[in-house]
Amino acid sequence: MIGAAPRIEVHLLQVGRCRHPEWITLRGGRWSAAEFPALSALLIHPTHGALLYDTGYAAHFDAATARFPECVYRWITPVQLAPAQTLQHQLAARGVALGDVRRVLISHLHADHVAGLRDLPNARFSALRGEIAGLAGLSRLRGLTRAILPALLPADFAARLDYADDAPGVALGPLWAPFDFGHDLLGDGSLLAVPLPGHSRAQMGLLLRDRDDRPLLLAADACWSARAWREQRMPSLLARPLMHDWQAYRATLAGLQAVARRQPELLIVPSHCAETLQAYAPATARAAA
Repeated sequence: MIGAAPRIEVHLLQVGRCRHPEWITLRGGRWSAAEFPALSALLIHPTHGALLYDTGYAAHFDAATARFPECVYRWITPVQLAPAQTLQHQLAARGVALGDVRRVLISHLHADHVAGLRDLPNARFSALRGEIAGLAGLSRLRGLTRAILPALLPADFAARLDYADDAPGVALGPLWAPFDFGHDLLGDGSLLAVPLPGHSRAQMGLLLRDRDDRPLLLAADACWSARAWREQRMPSLLARPLMHDWQAYRATLAGLQAVARRQPELLIVPSHCAETLQAYAPATARAAA
């Protein structure tokens, strides 16, 4: 991080949830079903205003999975989105309208991370180029096998898209190895896009400091829980077909643990970890969960 960079007001929002047997996401985990929150982070920048890191679920997911073969996604991953958990409701509770969001930083294109993009009419989008390249020639069936539902993307998605790779590169230094560099998305060092390979073609994490000057690494699906990186527990082999690169995922998981050991003050925020969400989110955000 750049020392003089602006600090960011951070609100971690649970925008829906899904259910899976825990052992699928955490090798050796329980056979019973566990709930996995879908995280979106509202980021208030002192000059750039309201931004989001991912969107979580939205009603558009139901429409996109209404017919075969996409309905298989809904069967395998039962989704719940209570009215109090919708992105619109939670943003409004913090004085932000959907139209106020200036930019969405997309970690990757899986449905539970982009289902709300259509509800943000004034936002531009940022993602790593390799992630977007995966959309080329993507059939409905092939998209389903990659947890991507192209119907969730706004019709003008391409016109509103900026590539995070085009932002200036910043060396992160030895404390962050094996994550050697980030991209300075706003040009002031406040939000650094960090490649976290393995789970998808080009997953983008986000490094920042909050208003309490605590470093946060929003890690998306580089792991599905804090236990995974702490204990170095990979998902079940049944989850392997969902991964773009199994060995890169393993290396990223090990890298998260290494970085956390060097920097005890760092909070790693996986997008589906109830433990991390509860530990960081204020009581008002937890009440909506």
